[in-house]
Amino acid sequence: MTSRHFAPLLVGTAALVLVIGSLFTGGQTSAAGGKGDRSAPTTPSNLNASNVTSTSVTLSWTGSTDNSGSLSYKVRITNLKNSAYNSLATVSQSQTTYTAKYLATNSPYTFSVYAVDAAGNKSADSNVVSTSTLADTTPPSTPALTATVLNPSQVQLTWTKPTDNVTSNCCNYSVNLNGSPYTGQLNWVLAPAGSLSAIVRHLTPSTTYSFTVNATDWSGGNVSTSNTVSATTQPSSDTTPPSAPTNLRLVQDDTCGEVWLGWIEATDNADSQDQIEYEIWVNGILSPLPVGAGIDLDFVYANTHGDNYFQVRAVDRSGNSSAPSNVLKLFLWPC
Repeated sequence: MTSRHFAPLLVGTAALVLVIGSLFTGGQTSAAGGKGDRSAPTTPSNLNASNVTSTSVTLSWTGSTDNSGSLSYKVRITNLKNSAYNSLATVSQSQTTYTAKYLATNSPYTFSVYAVDAAGNKSADSNVVSTSTLADTTPPSTPALTATVLNPSQVQLTWTKPTDNVTSNCCNYSVNLNGSPYTGQLNWVLAPAGSLSAIVRHLTPSTTYSFTVNATDWSGGNVSTSNTVSATTQPSSDTTPPSAPTNLRLVQDDTCGEVWLGWIEATDNADSQDQIEYEIWVNGILSPLPVGAGIDLDFVYANTHGDNYFQVRAVDRSGNSSAPSNVLKLFLWPC
């Protein structure tokens, strides 16, 4: 009877010893495994900057070593005027040079390097070097310009898109008419791939004009000017303007100052209705957006909050402008 009582106790005691032993052994293994590699690489040294351009700097340094034999480098690039240009580049172990590209022109920078091994251990930073990128003094490539006469009052200019020495840095455009900046009305229109096109409007019939286009880059304000082209507008004796558009109205309000307008089209003594163009004036300023057929649905931007005043004028092929339409007053809400 006694043996029957002690057997379960002995079995339970032995199981408890095995569990405790297992836990103890497992704890030792975990502790041993958790040590891992805690040695940081040596610090990169002798960082130097050279070959400074308006958008790039070449860096070189003395490499690091690590007990694991495996590491990589991190290059800190800091723009002292605009943190949006800051970055951190990764460089392989076999490389102790790096060219930082796409930097902001004419800007002060600092650079430093540190090493990281496969276990994530980081070295201290190298010495810091400072330099400034050069100012951009290179203009865009020269646009190639052509001109097409459309009617007695319009010439379409088309030019090739220039390129610039700085990536994503091109361009603002302006038109010169007879050697002076053109301040009249331009309508931007679709052009073949790699080109831009705009229509010069309200020119005088039977008149010869010369045109050039300026391309100005965004970082340095450097300007290149196209070739000069000449165009003679078609003759016309029409001096009678079209009738004024009527029933200017709101068709659709998309909010955020985006509205669609409609009106009853004008008539003209010389041109058919499909040859008449329209101009939308918003708060006394001509909208730069091209106007389509006009009479049913045309898109325009306005102020996002408060009162807005709209009017439309009709323009015939000879450049005669009608009287303005009725005034449409709209109160538009913000987004």
